[in-house]
Amino acid sequence: MKFGILKEINEPMDRRVVFSPALLEQLQDDFSQAQFEVESSSTRIFTDEEYTAKGIAVVADATNCDVLMGINPIPVADLAPNKAYFFLGTTTNHLNDNEKRELKVKVYDYLVMIETNSFQNTIGLVGAYNAFRAFGIKFELFKLPSVTTFLDQSSLFTYLKRPVLPPLKITVIGTEAIVSGVKVIMKAMKIKEVSEDEFLVKNYAQAVFTVIENVDSNELAPFTKVSDIIIADSQMEGKAVVLSQELLNAKDCKLRVVADLHPEASNSLACTLRQSSQEETFYGYLPNENREVDVFHPAAIVVTAVPNLEVEFPRESSEAFGKQVLEQIIPAFFKGDPQGILQKVKVY
Repeated sequence: MKFGILKEINEPMDRRVVFSPALLEQLQDDFSQAQFEVESSSTRIFTDEEYTAKGIAVVADATNCDVLMGINPIPVADLAPNKAYFFLGTTTNHLNDNEKRELKVKVYDYLVMIETNSFQNTIGLVGAYNAFRAFGIKFELFKLPSVTTFLDQSSLFTYLKRPVLPPLKITVIGTEAIVSGVKVIMKAMKIKEVSEDEFLVKNYAQAVFTVIENVDSNELAPFTKVSDIIIADSQMEGKAVVLSQELLNAKDCKLRVVADLHPEASNSLACTLRQSSQEETFYGYLPNENREVDVFHPAAIVVTAVPNLEVEFPRESSEAFGKQVLEQIIPAFFKGDPQGILQKVKVY
């Protein structure tokens, strides 16, 4: 059986890959009856040379393989007939019946079996970093470089030890996996977690944060009165986080930075007028006029609303994801699949 590792062709650019060179080398050792090919890519986090150094064949086109594995789904027009495809969350299930009969492809979705906590963790980590970067720029307290300048998380943490923060209050809203990424940043910056009740009534001499689960507008109102920064997954487990213009424009709203971790999912955060990018990470929001302004406008809330944050730190997230695929899915091809793994992850 031949396995092909697809290059990622979607925009924005995704440098992740299913298997690193080291993991493919391990796969070759563990399953000698299998062959592996990697499509050549100039943008992937692991270079072609890193694969060839491990004895992995690098090819221009891997569609001669039986099983093709990528991160992002590819357009239907690019699907090769009579092949098996693995993607992370598949959008190819809109093939009509005629296309399915003609192509005779099998499509599988890792999400059924694989935890994507490493990707969610990255969303929280990068979103929180962008929030503090925004605060430092807005008030000219410190300058943190763009997250794209860091090869790995450890080099980012080195920078996080430098800023001296005022006694900020930060509200965090998100799923457990996303919040765990935010907490990595908080730990690196030595910001203490406190309970919701303490957060709302106590004053602190140092920066603190709290994590809340209630996402209704009325429930958020008390937090906007005391928070300097809100870091929010605007669609937390399918329930919209509502941060209205009315709340943001209230005289007692203290917010100066809002980090929207999923701006593509909802505009329930009134300040998210549009998506931003890692190249242009921030814009200002003027609550009383509900419009975009310069970040340095004295009444502006700084918004960072970068989508697809999970693509950052692709080396580390690829390694974490690939290990799960190696352990939980690949053996099903060679050991009789007694647990029916392949059937479980099959879309059609």
